[in-house]
Amino acid sequence: MAWSERWLVTLFLQSLIVVGAALGAESAGGIWGRRIMPQPFDKGPFREIRIPGWVQETVGVGYTLSGMSTAQREAAAAAGVTISEMGFVDPYYPYYDSKLLHKRSPHVPLERIHKEVAEYKRLKIRILGVYPPCLQGEVYETHPDWRRIGTNTTEIPQIDMVKYGHGGMLCLLGPYGDFFIDVLAEILTQFPDVDAFSFDGLHYAGVCYCQHCRENYKKDTGQAIPNVDMADAAYRRYQHWADRRMEDLVRRMQTRLKGIKPEVALVTWTTNAGRFGHFLSIPRNMPARMNLLLDAPDQEFWLDESNRGATIIPAFANAYIWAVTNHRVAFSEPYLMSHGNPYGKDSFPGHEVERRMMLALTYGAASSIAVGQPEHLQPTIYRCLGEVRRRKPWLTHKRPERWAALVVSDNTRNFYGRAAHLVEDRYMANVFGVFRAAVEEHLPLAVINDWDLNDEDLAGYKLLILANTACLGEDQVAAVRRFVAGGGGLIASLDVSLFDESGNPREAFALGDVLGVRYRGQARTGAPPQAEVDVNFAKSLGPEYWEKRTGIFDLTVRASSPVDSPRLRGFIGNAPVTFKGRAVKVAPSGAGAVGEGTLAPKPGVQGDTTPAIVTHAFGKGKVVYLAAGLDAAYYLYAYPYQRVLLRQAMTWASPAAPPLRVEAPMCVHVTLMRQEREGKRLVVHLFNDVNTTAFHALPNDDVPLREETIPIRDIKLTLAKAYRIARIHQEPEGVVLTARATEQGTQVVVPRLDVHTMVVAELAE
Repeated sequence: MAWSERWLVTLFLQSLIVVGAALGAESAGGIWGRRIMPQPFDKGPFREIRIPGWVQETVGVGYTLSGMSTAQREAAAAAGVTISEMGFVDPYYPYYDSKLLHKRSPHVPLERIHKEVAEYKRLKIRILGVYPPCLQGEVYETHPDWRRIGTNTTEIPQIDMVKYGHGGMLCLLGPYGDFFIDVLAEILTQFPDVDAFSFDGLHYAGVCYCQHCRENYKKDTGQAIPNVDMADAAYRRYQHWADRRMEDLVRRMQTRLKGIKPEVALVTWTTNAGRFGHFLSIPRNMPARMNLLLDAPDQEFWLDESNRGATIIPAFANAYIWAVTNHRVAFSEPYLMSHGNPYGKDSFPGHEVERRMMLALTYGAASSIAVGQPEHLQPTIYRCLGEVRRRKPWLTHKRPERWAALVVSDNTRNFYGRAAHLVEDRYMANVFGVFRAAVEEHLPLAVINDWDLNDEDLAGYKLLILANTACLGEDQVAAVRRFVAGGGGLIASLDVSLFDESGNPREAFALGDVLGVRYRGQARTGAPPQAEVDVNFAKSLGPEYWEKRTGIFDLTVRASSPVDSPRLRGFIGNAPVTFKGRAVKVAPSGAGAVGEGTLAPKPGVQGDTTPAIVTHAFGKGKVVYLAAGLDAAYYLYAYPYQRVLLRQAMTWASPAAPPLRVEAPMCVHVTLMRQEREGKRLVVHLFNDVNTTAFHALPNDDVPLREETIPIRDIKLTLAKAYRIARIHQEPEGVVLTARATEQGTQVVVPRLDVHTMVVAELAE
């Protein structure tokens, strides 16, 4: 594309002004906030973005207004929508008079965008400008060297631009990234009423071999970009480099746009667990840390069969999207599909809309929603938006109340998981198992990230959980060591710290002295003798039957050990119990390391006998190391004893009891948050996850399509004695609850929980 010299000069001068203003702002705090732990190829301090006040106050995100009539938009605004999308550039054309993009739509007159802006302003709906970043046909056609090359070749992809006018994927890591920012700056300059920008697909797709990526990688590393191979350390190194380039694009974008309008925001889609397929995308498309550069990431929140809708993952997805913002502002849009294969809303129950939106709120994300729905669902959408608005005073300016922290490591998922078909079993199952156990035991657990493994971010937590967090850098290892030595509790499992932050293996656990164990390899068992299977039954079995029956052990827990309890004995008695899953061979090492249980192969099966659980005292802290992957087992091949054992391990290792005790059925999700904007308060979210059809369909294809609920009555909550509570009430019902002093603390009874409610404790100064 040919730019005029005059326009180039204008852009250059404008850039100097913006960069100068931004540098001055950064030195005084400006648009940048806290410094975050570094990663490979960082060229300077990485800081999270400072979020504008209006973003922190926003809960009414309603999509699809761009395709609605004036009357429909008025109804959406009345229901509580405060921000919605407006298209400025599509894969074919810009919708405004651009000096950078020259094609004009034959379908959309230029005056339409001005009318749209005026209508949004009249309705007091903030404008979320949309530009799909990786697809723009005019750019693809005129700048072949900006095209992404996804295989290791110098051949530029060719597309029939007449038949496919949108072209193909562009590379954001090179000159097109700068052009993309220029277009956004042009939009904001021409339309200063734009409040935020949204992009569908702000990522680099794992690798690019275009001319610019090759030259830049060679310049920075002296190496050529390797083939895509997660087993190759050279490729894993490239991924870190590409991650930093992607982060730098967003950093430059924020600097440029906020230099024009300081309150403008990036409220945009991200890759996260809401679409579980994103977690299976290895190599990763974007680093999780990039979310800290967005003012508010939004995730697609799917509960269809391919996205594990009938599991604990939907709850985890909302906890995780909030966590990657460092517990600031995140949005989560429930997709209202009855099934993912085929996609559709057929027979979608209105009650399920409320369930999904309230689940997001329970775990810290604000619900966004597509308000344009079939006529029979429309009243439900508006009613649910109203329910969110009723809860707004207790939804913003919050953080988790600190007790237990469960680490989710993006580096471990990517560099240790290494393949889509492996990562769930190999790593994510460990995280999901701990999360499930905490939910069902009503333990106040916060999800954190591997970059939070530093003294500042761990301060205040009593317990740290490293569920097979295999990839840890030296600084992270040192921070964990200081945390435990200073009195913090630690639960860790399997290959924790056996790899560095790029997935390169170590010879031994970097945290071996803290764990109190010496690594001896992987524990394995063979399949049970096939002769033991009834001959008629055996006729129907394929080879996969036997493959699934390796890794089965007899687990024995030592009586009166720290992880033992009467509840545990109620499930396992005094005999060995079955454990199925991954295990590591270890030997207790160092003073105070005690084997609390063993794994042995089943009778007649060859395999290793090894410690299953080791406890250890390190400094002032206590450690439980799970050589048997009991955390993953509770997600993949669950027995109730695993949940009870995990709870006992957490409460024993922690130097302080949980700050909240709950007496409620396991279907009740409970989270504990703190607000400190207007006084100090605790907010306890209660969510009723009961499913009256009990997932009766074929498990692999079942989806939660709940039509009703069963109220849960008389839930007892006890807040720790350390809290000085001035008043306690239930919201949004506005009911003052009667508080009773007990030995454990202040107790209240919630008389009824339908879908979602909150108990709010106002704290005395």
